Amino acid sequence: MDNKTILNVISNLISHIYSEEFEATIPALSKCCNIPVEYTRKCLLQILQNKTLSACIDATDPEDPDPDHFIYNDFLTDRETVVKNLLSGKYDHCLWTMDLKILGPDEDQILSLNALEYSALLNSGETDISFKHGAICEHKDNITKVPKTVRENQERLQTAIDNRFSISFCYRDKDGNTKIHKGFPVNISTNVMDNWIYFELANEKTYRLDRVTSTVKIIKNPEEFPEIHINPKKKYMWGSFFNDAEEPVHIKIVITDTTTNLINKIKSDIHHREGLCQFYKSGSYYFYEDDIIGISEFQRWLRGYGSSIQVLEPASLRAKMIDSAKTTLANYEKAESWNEH
Repeated sequence: MDNKTILNVISNLISHIYSEEFEATIPALSKCCNIPVEYTRKCLLQILQNKTLSACIDATDPEDPDPDHFIYNDFLTDRETVVKNLLSGKYDHCLWTMDLKILGPDEDQILSLNALEYSALLNSGETDISFKHGAICEHKDNITKVPKTVRENQERLQTAIDNRFSISFCYRDKDGNTKIHKGFPVNISTNVMDNWIYFELANEKTYRLDRVTSTVKIIKNPEEFPEIHINPKKKYMWGSFFNDAEEPVHIKIVITDTTTNLINKIKSDIHHREGLCQFYKSGSYYFYEDDIIGISEFQRWLRGYGSSIQVLEPASLRAKMIDSAKTTLANYEKAESWNEH
């Protein structure tokens, strides 16, 4: 099999697994990609063993009574057994899924060409391949969208926090290493500039939710909840930076651009504030009110929406936004003279 054929096979496999409309069992993948079942199993094994792509792929057994049981969790704890079962056909009936958005936004594509060429095909010995990326290439926006899987895990985390349940989850760290973690979640926060969602465990360790590579599993009969001190001010935290010395500030903004896409984007941004804030429509415009700590991060978030949002309260923040707009306008007015230098 030549290099072009190998790349086409991998492209087809990933695009079928990635599709939400295709039930990606091994026999179905083999048939649609026109390759032997044995070769399909080996390709999936290569993806599982790859540091980059293993964070994106998983499989569930529809016959398993536990819907939160994932094959990749078993792979981390008993790799030899999973490899044996996969190659012998014991996972042929399982459903494979892939979430490419779990890869970081530092790349121009969600799945970069290098990650596919030099990681997924590492064992093929290829180092310089022209790759037809096709269906698996997707450009990112300036603001990272929050995938559905991350939102679902966020809801599970909130349920665990509200009920003081413990959780377990697979986590891929910044070095690409994946481990199973367990603990009591106590807080969720969002970096509103990049839309990264963070959660904190009772052991004071913080994790980025998009790096969780499996469904968060709630443990409903946990050990006794540990004694911890949760700062009452933390519920006011806007963004991912918290300063205990600050006091909450009441903010009120009006959204004058009421296009559906923009309103939905703002709703997504403030999703982590549900139950604490007010977001409502009055007349022709939408309004958002909240009490927050982190006015500087809030101000940077506002700038991302330009003239679509105007600050009503506090007056000090409104004055800063006006001064910033005046400075920007003055710089544009000087632009013609800069061309002379």
